Amino acid sequence: MSAVYWGIVIGLLAMVATLFVCIDIIYSGSKRTPAAPSGSVEGPSEAITQAPAGSRQAA
Repeated sequence: MSAVYWGIVIGLLAMVATLFVCIDIIYSGSKRTPAAPSGSVEGPSEAITQAPAGSRQAA
């Protein structure tokens, strides 16, 4: 087989490998959770009471 054929095959394999690496990077970043403080885990009710009363109040 010619060198052109092997160049096309290697190029396609490189593109497929790059696709899998990109997918791995994207999905590994979304699985990470932020580290909780060592004291206590903040629940939803605490997050609501600590939210600032900015300009997003209901009319």
